[in-house]
Amino acid sequence: MAKAVHTHATGDLVQQVLERPRALKKKPAPPQGSATKITLSIDRDVVDWFKASGPHWRARMLDAIRNATDLDKDG
Repeated sequence: MAKAVHTHATGDLVQQVLERPRALKKKPAPPQGSATKITLSIDRDVVDWFKASGPHWRARMLDAIRNATDLDKDG
């Protein structure tokens, strides 16, 4: 197995990336009103039921959650 050869140019590039300001490494904040990623524990049988209903099961799960709230109902 051949050893990787590191050139000075490659080392400089790595160093530049590591020294970039932290703010430049972060992704910009999502626009107001967009979706937010969360971690949520849901019973396996519920997830399996949505998956068994076909493609786009996540969208259907979101629809079910929205229907359980007053968010989409006319006031």
